[in-house]
Amino acid sequence: MTMADPTPSQPRPEQCASNRCRRAARSDSLRRRPAAPGARLCGPCKRALAADLTALPALHEESEQRLVLPARQGGLARVTGHRPDTPPVSDAALDARHDAVVRLASWARLVLDEDPAAGAPPERSVPELAVFLGRHIDFLAAHPAAGPAADEIARTATALRLVVAPPRPGLVPLGRCVEPDCDAEVSLPGRGGDELVLRGPMCGAGHVLTPRQWLLMNHRQSTLETKESA
Repeated sequence: MTMADPTPSQPRPEQCASNRCRRAARSDSLRRRPAAPGARLCGPCKRALAADLTALPALHEESEQRLVLPARQGGLARVTGHRPDTPPVSDAALDARHDAVVRLASWARLVLDEDPAAGAPPERSVPELAVFLGRHIDFLAAHPAAGPAADEIARTATALRLVVAPPRPGLVPLGRCVEPDCDAEVSLPGRGGDELVLRGPMCGAGHVLTPRQWLLMNHRQSTLETKESA
């Protein structure tokens, strides 16, 4: 009796090159997906890349409104014989907007250098670069650098989203307000940052404490704790 030849095994599909799939596989939340035919990204990661490119023009435009940090709450405008102080600028917004142009321009240059059908180069602006890369997403998804391209464009979109809608820091309670007839809780942003520098301690009723009031509140809190421990 002759043994039949074993059926040759099918070649395993190449895995998606994006870190989205790698991270999911490491966390056991999702099996790493194979790349789509003719590409180095899986279908969901390619769609995520397309969504990021579509969202970038609006995110970049909206981030312009976050360049100037808000004025100090509860403060009075300083009146002097000189020109008013220049409003503070958000370094995070500046960096995210600058990086968006630089990174998109870098990937657009790759397409222009290596894709014969790339056409005319786009203007060096986020809307033009994002639209250009969106038109050539099939080329990007099949390129050996598809994974880094998808990951870097995702980071670019995430940085702008954080500028447009930053997460609110948790508040650290400091004690009761020292303003007359106010018993609201005074708090500070738990992670500090621009909001801490510009706002300072503020109670739930909206009173912004001066440094002297803050010291008074700390002294009152220390006295109360000493009495309770006695």
